Amino acid sequence: MKRAITLFGTLLLLCLHFSACRMAQVLSTQYSQNIAQASYGTESNHPGMNDGNLETLATLPAENERNFVLRFANIHPVRKIVIHNGNLFRFEMQYLNDDTGEWETFDTIIQRRNIGDERAQAEFVFDRLNFQTRMIRIVVTRTVDDVIVNKMIAEPDDKIVDQRKTLAGFYYPHYRVMQPAIAQIREIEIYHLAKN
Repeated sequence: MKRAITLFGTLLLLCLHFSACRMAQVLSTQYSQNIAQASYGTESNHPGMNDGNLETLATLPAENERNFVLRFANIHPVRKIVIHNGNLFRFEMQYLNDDTGEWETFDTIIQRRNIGDERAQAEFVFDRLNFQTRMIRIVVTRTVDDVIVNKMIAEPDDKIVDQRKTLAGFYYPHYRVMQPAIAQIREIEIYHLAKN
């Protein structure tokens, strides 16, 4: 009798184990191949951004407007994006709404400060996305290499961060101006849900 109960219990546990494994497989999200890669016909404004190699760097010149852009061959659904970062600190993630022709922001990022010995957060993951688009744009507003300087007079091309009236307790009107640095991304990955 004791042997029969042990055998029955073992069989029951095995059935529960296999059922749980199958249920976990059914409930887990299965993603497509990385549709951001150039091999899928996706174009970028810098080839290092979607070449599939984390060792290459996609760079944009040190200008006030720094936008990384990906263009798909067709309109694709987007569910997950992974950015392997170079030196981005603050940026906006946008997609082109094909119905309106306007860029829509789906996330605004400010890097975490507690990243240990690293200069920049190594990876950003955006999941649970649900839109369709032909283009993705990363609008860089700050990198970890940008420098803020004080200027008495702002020039027309300056990116003014702040305007202050005092410095070290004395009346000293001045502008805080950002001097941009080169923006860098190692790789971008974009996925939609896998078709069963």
